[in-house]
Amino acid sequence: MNNKLNLKEISWKEVLKDIALNKETSNIPTGTPAPEHMKKAMQSYIDMINKNYHEGTLNLFADNYTLEDPFGTKALTISNGFSAEDFEDEEVQFTPKKAELISPISTSYGNQAAMAFKLWMDVGGQEVTIDIVDVMKFDESGKIIEVVAHWGRDNVSLIESV
Repeated sequence: MNNKLNLKEISWKEVLKDIALNKETSNIPTGTPAPEHMKKAMQSYIDMINKNYHEGTLNLFADNYTLEDPFGTKALTISNGFSAEDFEDEEVQFTPKKAELISPISTSYGNQAAMAFKLWMDVGGQEVTIDIVDVMKFDESGKIIEVVAHWGRDNVSLIESV
C-alpha cells in the first residue's frame, strides 16, 4: 500500500456526502487491494472452513502474518501460511465445523476489511458456537497479513447434546 496515502485527511462526512449526492468518489483515495478482492478473500476463508479444507486457505495469506484470536490475547506470528498444526493444542483439541456470515463483509478506504460470522466448533468434545468479528489487513499483493478476531466469553454458546 502506498505509505504516503493519508486517509485520515478524508472525513466520513465527505465520503457520505459524495455517496448521497451520487458523485464519483474518485477524489477519495482507496487502498490496495480493491474492495472486491478483500471481499472475495474473506468469503474464500469462510468457504474453506465449510469445506474442512484449511490448507486451501494458504493462497489467501502472506508467508508471514499475525493472528490475534481473540483480541487482547497473545498475537501469533504464522510463518509459511496457515496449517492445522499452527492451532493444535495438546490439552484441548478443537475442530471448526461450519462458518456462516451474519452480515455483509465491510471494506474500507484502506487495506482492511471486516466480517461478522458465526463459527461452529468442537472444542474438546463440546460443541460450541462463537460470534466473531474478524478484521483483516491486506498487503499490496492482496495477501492477508494480519487477522484480529473480536469475540469474548459472551459470544460463545455451548450447544446442548440431544
